[in-house]
Amino acid sequence: MDYIHQKVRYTRNLDEAGITLHYPDPSPELKLNYSNINVNGDPFTILNIPIVLQDRSIVGLLQVGIYTGKEAEILHNLQWILVLSSISVLAIAFLLGLFVSKRALKPLHNVILASNRIESGDDLIKRIPRSKPNDEIGLLTDTLNSMLVRLQEAYLDLNEAYDAQRRFVGDASHELRTPLTTIRGNGDLLKKLWSTFTRNPHQPLEPHHLDLSLEAINDITAEAERMTRLITDLLTLARGDSGNVMVKKSVAIHPIVNEAVRKANLLPRTVEWRVEHIDELLPVHIQGDSDYLQQLLLILIENAFKYTSSGYVELSGLQKDGYAGIRISDTGIGMSSNELSQIFERFYRADISRGKTSGYGLGLSIAKWIIDEHAGYIEVLSRENEGTTFIVWLPTIGAI
Repeated sequence: MDYIHQKVRYTRNLDEAGITLHYPDPSPELKLNYSNINVNGDPFTILNIPIVLQDRSIVGLLQVGIYTGKEAEILHNLQWILVLSSISVLAIAFLLGLFVSKRALKPLHNVILASNRIESGDDLIKRIPRSKPNDEIGLLTDTLNSMLVRLQEAYLDLNEAYDAQRRFVGDASHELRTPLTTIRGNGDLLKKLWSTFTRNPHQPLEPHHLDLSLEAINDITAEAERMTRLITDLLTLARGDSGNVMVKKSVAIHPIVNEAVRKANLLPRTVEWRVEHIDELLPVHIQGDSDYLQQLLLILIENAFKYTSSGYVELSGLQKDGYAGIRISDTGIGMSSNELSQIFERFYRADISRGKTSGYGLGLSIAKWIIDEHAGYIEVLSRENEGTTFIVWLPTIGAI
C-alpha cells in the first residue's frame, strides 16, 4: 500500500485468486503486528509492516499473508483428540482407581471381618490373611494378628481361671459341708438328749447319755477347729489371688528355721525328727517375711510327719549359687511321677493318701504361693514307698 499515491499493489497470486486485503489508515500508532482475517471464508494470518521515513512519517504499508486453513484444521482436530483423550484417560483412571482401591482395600475388608468376629466372640483362632508387600496394610495386619494372639491367650487364661475358680468353689463347698454335717448331726443328737431331760427334770440321766453328750461336744469342737483351719487357709490363698503384696524386709534365715524347728517339736508324730547342718544358714540373710516363711516350713514339716509312719523326717540347710536351701526329707509313702505335677494344685491329695490322712490339700498351694512371693523355687523328689524330699531355694540378699 502506497499512502502517498494511494495505490495498492498485489502480488500475482493474489490477483489471480481475486483476494483483496484490508489495510488500515496511516497513523502514528501503526506498528508492526500480526492479525488474523478471513477472506472468502478462508483463514489467513497477515503480517503488517509499516514503511517509515527518517522523519517518522509513514509512507506505505507492506502486508505479507499466509493461508492457515490447514494449520487451523490440524489444531481443531488436535483439540478434539485432546478432549477425547482426556475423557478416555479419566475413564481409564476411574476404572483403574476402582480396581486398585478395591484391591488395596481388600486387606482392610479382611480386618473388618476379623473385627466383627472378635466383637461376636465366636472365633479367635483364625488370623487375618497377610499380603506379601511389607507396607502399612501388612504392618497393620501383623499388629492385629499379634493382638488376636494376645486376646486368645487372655481368653484361654480367663477360661482356665474360671474353671479353676469353679473347681475351687466346688471343692471348698464339699470340704465345708462335711464338718457342717457332723456339727449338725451332733447338735441334733444333743438336742434330742437334753430335750428328754428337760421334759423330765427329776429323772436321772443315764451314764451313756452323758458319754454321748461328751462325744458329741468333742466332735463339734474338733470339726469347728477343722473349719477354722480351712477358712484360714482359704483366706491366705484369697489374699494371694487378690494380689496382696507381702511386706518383706531383710531377715536372717537361721532364726526363722530355728523357730520352725522348735514349733515342729510340738507337732504330733510317730517317727524320728532330725535336724542337720542348719548352721550352714547362720550368715545368710534374705528379703522376706519371717511369719510366712515359718508357715512355709511348718506346712512342709507337718506334711512330712503326716505321710511318714516309720523311719524319720529330717531338716537340713544348704547354700548354692546365691540361694539358701532348706531341705525336708522323709521316709514316708512317697508319690508317683504323675502325682508330682499336681501336688501344688488346690484341694489335690494323692490317691494313696485319701482316706488315710486328714487334710484339705491346701497346704502345698499356700507353700508354693509363699515361695513365689519370695522369688524362690522348690524342688521335689519322690518315690512311692521310699519317701519324699522337698528343697526350698530362696535368693539371698544381693542375688534377687
